[in-house]
Amino acid sequence: MNACVPLGARWAVAWAVLWVSPAWLSCAGTGVAAGGVLITEADFARARANAAPGARSFGLECARCHGSHGEGLAGVPAILGAGALPEYPREMALAGAPGLRDPEQMEIDSQTQHTGLARRGPFRTAGDLYAFLKTHVRKPRTRPFDDQDYAAVVGFMLSVQGQELPSGGLTVDNAQSIPIPRR
Repeated sequence: MNACVPLGARWAVAWAVLWVSPAWLSCAGTGVAAGGVLITEADFARARANAAPGARSFGLECARCHGSHGEGLAGVPAILGAGALPEYPREMALAGAPGLRDPEQMEIDSQTQHTGLARRGPFRTAGDLYAFLKTHVRKPRTRPFDDQDYAAVVGFMLSVQGQELPSGGLTVDNAQSIPIPRR
């Protein structure tokens, strides 16, 4: 098929690709589509400034499985962006499409679930997310986490999502009063 394309046309296409590539590459670092919505570097910079301890812990521990921008890696769910941290747990329908569960179905499932499987209630506040992380998430490798570490990570995650944090940051004491933003 290359033999049918005139040499001049091939050079024109190659020149166009080389000319456009630098502009395309300069835009590549502006954000990451995490959970379907572009999370910008400005979102991360704001979150790093508002929740620096949580940003460090997220980078050292959470990013290993969930990606540096919370986009999810190798079957691990996205934890930042649109659709991340849904109020109710995801459920895989027969066709493979994710759906949401209703509270009554969650109650029935919790009564019939096998022992040892992680289960969770709705994610409505930072306190709900904090309780789930502390109970069900794989323990950090670099050092043991205490209550403040888990709260710091939750604060960073919510700050990336656009949630304003209290002046002292997210703590165990104020977590129940901070809603999870829906993007």
